[in-house]
Amino acid sequence: MTKIKSEFGSEKLARLKKVLLHNPAESLSSITLSNYKYHLFNNVPQVDQYLKEHEQYTQLLKAHDVEVLEVKNFVRHTKDLLPKLPNLAYLNDVAVVTSKGAILSKMCLGTRAGEERVVKEVLIALNIPIFHEFEDNEEFEGCLALSPLILIIVDTERLKASTIEGFLAKALEIFEEVIYIKAPQERRFMHADMILNRVSEDLAIFFPPAILQTYLITKHKRVEIDIQKYLGKKNIELIGITDVEQQNWGCSFVTLEPKVIIHYDIALSNQTKKSLHERGVQIIEFHPQALLAGGGSLRCLTLRLWRA
Repeated sequence: MTKIKSEFGSEKLARLKKVLLHNPAESLSSITLSNYKYHLFNNVPQVDQYLKEHEQYTQLLKAHDVEVLEVKNFVRHTKDLLPKLPNLAYLNDVAVVTSKGAILSKMCLGTRAGEERVVKEVLIALNIPIFHEFEDNEEFEGCLALSPLILIIVDTERLKASTIEGFLAKALEIFEEVIYIKAPQERRFMHADMILNRVSEDLAIFFPPAILQTYLITKHKRVEIDIQKYLGKKNIELIGITDVEQQNWGCSFVTLEPKVIIHYDIALSNQTKKSLHERGVQIIEFHPQALLAGGGSLRCLTLRLWRA
């Protein structure tokens, strides 16, 4: 097993230094016409092209001085699960790595169950402690660190409201505030980054129609807020995107460093790109083809381990 320095934490939006990826070569061919919906894919992937594009993305990260670690190099006890988990490629959903340790998801029953076991073994091998993991009867597929002070949790179809409620006190050990968003229980909004994502300390992209209700939760209070007005008071501007952009993963991108993002070239309209460029944002574009079969973005593929 390879030994790695224990540098970790991604809640501070600094330069992206280290990520974990998983090339699903052992499992992707298990997706067929009869089961692709069960496996949460949009359609049956072209395996060779999918793997090629995944490798192209890996090389793009490396070209921008991001250290890329591969799951397969850090698993022993859970190695037999790799051929059974075609969605393991979408590592972003499985954990959030903070400077206090990882918030390890509890993936929903079905095709994704067990992914957290693999990721836990990798994190332990990387000397990244587990700050919190959920019980067997809980469901919690990810959250979003807006800053070192603010954690966003979105109540989607892939999280249980009771699980969120039970986690709040633990989350407030790391973050001063939790912004709790109620969203439509639809697949297109299944994870937080399909609704909102940060570009820099003072800029984020969001899809307003998916934000049904928003609550600010601290150790001392719980109040309903207007997220755009509330973050505006913190000098964080939210740029809204259209329905089409949202369905093309418009909110779901990898921030390489403040105001430099890696994104699908199909995701944003020219108007939105212009708005971002006017605010000093650089977009490094990546063209997907076969990757789209999996129903995820480049961010979905990327477990960010360390920013500095």
